[in-house]
Amino acid sequence: MRNRKLWIISELFYPEQTSTGYFLSEIARGLASDWDVAVICAQPTYSERGTKASRRETWHDVKVRRMWSTRFDKDRLHLRTVNLVTFTVTCLLFVLRRIRRGDRVLVVTNPPSLFPLIGMLARLKGAKSLLLVHDVYPDVLSVTGHLKREGLVYRAINRLVSAAYRQYDRIIVLGRDMQELIQSKSGLPTSKLPIIPNWGDTDEVVPITRDENSFAARHNMGDTFTVQFSGNIGRTHDVETLLASAQATSDQKDIQYWFIGYGGKAALLQGRDMESRDNIHVLPRQPKEDLGPMLASADVLVIAFVPGMKGLSVPSRMYNVMASGTAIIAMTEPGSELALVVEETGCGWIIPPNDADALTDLIRDLATPKGRATVQEKGVAARQAACERYSLHHVLDAYHRMLLDIRDEEP
Repeated sequence: MRNRKLWIISELFYPEQTSTGYFLSEIARGLASDWDVAVICAQPTYSERGTKASRRETWHDVKVRRMWSTRFDKDRLHLRTVNLVTFTVTCLLFVLRRIRRGDRVLVVTNPPSLFPLIGMLARLKGAKSLLLVHDVYPDVLSVTGHLKREGLVYRAINRLVSAAYRQYDRIIVLGRDMQELIQSKSGLPTSKLPIIPNWGDTDEVVPITRDENSFAARHNMGDTFTVQFSGNIGRTHDVETLLASAQATSDQKDIQYWFIGYGGKAALLQGRDMESRDNIHVLPRQPKEDLGPMLASADVLVIAFVPGMKGLSVPSRMYNVMASGTAIIAMTEPGSELALVVEETGCGWIIPPNDADALTDLIRDLATPKGRATVQEKGVAARQAACERYSLHHVLDAYHRMLLDIRDEEP
């Protein structure tokens, strides 16, 4: 199959270390053993903004072509829009010149300006197209308050996206709830909507006891019961409820809350009011080499979504949390992939979004000696599930099988 070209199109790619950049980079590297993989991406504008990468290079047998685009601050919405438009234009021009009949094209839903056009162009060029859905548009824009679901703009985008889905030979979804939602939008059979989850780095992210954990020692965690929220602190995450729980348990000094990362809601963790709370600790995004010790330093890690996120996004952080042997408190709606994984693997607890009382009561119970024993059991179950079901090896096998299925469909 090395003579068959596989194009991977993503704004974010190595050296970017944000989730989309990391996952697409590892997928490309893993498939390069059997496919002639070429990547079309942009210069770093997220975690590695300011880095000037080579316009053309070969990385682990993957040919990388970085398109020109503006590189404004992505945290300012109007400037990020300019970045997306310029990348979309240069990317489309490249695709028109280079993609051939029989090629495979894998594109991710970020940026949302690109995938509707790539699907159409791939079909016109006779290439097989695959869409990897990380976020469902325009639904996620409604949840975050950017669009009103009953508005004309929302309805127009929804019709456009639904039509775009039908241009693809396969739509890869990250969970069962997302599969159900995309099927309702596209009308495609489930055979065209394979579920391939993200994964945890089970080699690099491993359980580490508190007394041997360098991250815990550096931040003087001692033997406190540590509740962690880490990763993207974005508008779709229910940080407010976790802060309310921290306020309610402020009289218990043995319970400490750690917020680590950045995003649209990071401002909620700043200011004098936060500085006066000695049970809340705020850190910026940590280096990649600290990911394993950081996750393993927690007794429990909270993954919290705002209401309405079922089917729209599956938290990639979940799998590395499991790999670290840390139990999960999932604040999510029933039937979401997050809830299903936690329930099936026994790696944690599920409570509804916005329920501060339920979260507070649970944390108080888990901080007791009996509760801590249960937390350890859940952590063991988390690590076992990560190794048996959510490793890179399992994910790459699924991609290989899918690409073979598409080949077998050819006349």
